[in-house]
This record gives sequence, structure tokens and C-alpha cells, in this order.
Amino acid sequence: MPRMWRTEETQLLYQTERQADVKSGNVCPLCNTKSIIEFDHWRIIPNKYPYDAIAKQHDMLIPLRHTSGDDLTEDELTELNSLKHTVINDKYKYVMESLPKQKSIPGHWHLHLIDPKVVG
Repeated sequence: MPRMWRTEETQLLYQTERQADVKSGNVCPLCNTKSIIEFDHWRIIPNKYPYDAIAKQHDMLIPLRHTSGDDLTEDELTELNSLKHTVINDKYKYVMESLPKQKSIPGHWHLHLIDPKVVG
């Protein structure tokens, strides 16, 4: 992710801690993050490294189970669609998903939930 999306301070913290995670073998920081709210198959977590240069609020939606997203079940997909039209739609302005080449955590599928600082 280009630094312009994060403040310089947050980007430096992100790079430093991600390198430490990789060296220690902790490749999924999402699994260890405390939930803001949990649903049957999903949970919303705070983004430890938010896009704070552009967003007032930046959380992430992740499946409860560790998955790359290629094998989401019908129940998970149904609940995801429902959450997009209710809880997520009520609190956030944008949902972002990185494409495969851009994913910083490819092993745990996630969506970025963004409330931008400025809406054009």
C-alpha cells in the first residue's frame, strides 16, 4: 500500500512490525486481533495500521476462520452480503478489497471498511 494512504508514522510502524511478524513466523496478525463485534461467520476488527492519511475510521471485516477466501461457504457468503447491506452500510462509506497481488496478508481474507476524511 502506498505510504500516501497512511501517515508517515503509521507506515513506519506497519513496515517495522510486519517485518518482525514475518521473522517470528507470526504471519497472521488478523487472527490475534480483538473483535469490535462478532457475527455468526464474520467479525469486525480495528485496523492496527489504518489508512489514517485518508480515513477517519478504518476497520476490517474478516471471516471467523482463517481462510484465504477461495473457499468461503454459502453461509459465509450469505452473511457477508447481509452485513454489507446492514451493519457495514450504516457505519462506513466504502468497502475495499485488495486484489491478489496487493494483499499484505494473503492467507486471511479481509475487507477494508473505510469512512474517509473527505468525501468528494
